[in-house]
Amino acid sequence: MIKISQQIQNYNSQKKKTRLDDLIKLYEINYLKLYKILPNILKMDNASFSLPEGEESSTVNINIYKESKYTSKLIVCQGNFSIRSMEDMIMDVAIYHDLKMVEVRRFNGKHQFWLRNVFPNKNMLSKDEKYQWNKYLSEWLSFVTKEGLSNIKISNKKALK
Repeated sequence: MIKISQQIQNYNSQKKKTRLDDLIKLYEINYLKLYKILPNILKMDNASFSLPEGEESSTVNINIYKESKYTSKLIVCQGNFSIRSMEDMIMDVAIYHDLKMVEVRRFNGKHQFWLRNVFPNKNMLSKDEKYQWNKYLSEWLSFVTKEGLSNIKISNKKALK
């Protein structure tokens, strides 16, 4: 009986560590979610829409830059929150078309390269900050899909020429 309770205690005391394969799965899921929302992303330059926040809504602007044949860069900005003290959210997102993955490179101006950080660090980033940013993107994309896009405006420079 003592051994079982010790095993349970040891199991509960262990923290789940983020592994590289978990992060890669999240990149692939985010790719699928992004293409569900914006299926013609390769033909677009930017998109904007509103997301509901109770009685009001916030504004989302997505600017798309084609970096190369296999990668694109998105700058996702969400602002005009109903809570005035909230700062605008800015995500720098990389799309790897050949790998079918989406990765958050920067979040609100902070850059994260490593999978895990030593803690404490000078920016006070959590140990699994990169995973958390990408998990946030996944949840945000799910919210956008669930709540729908209202007042969507898509512009394409190629179509204007």
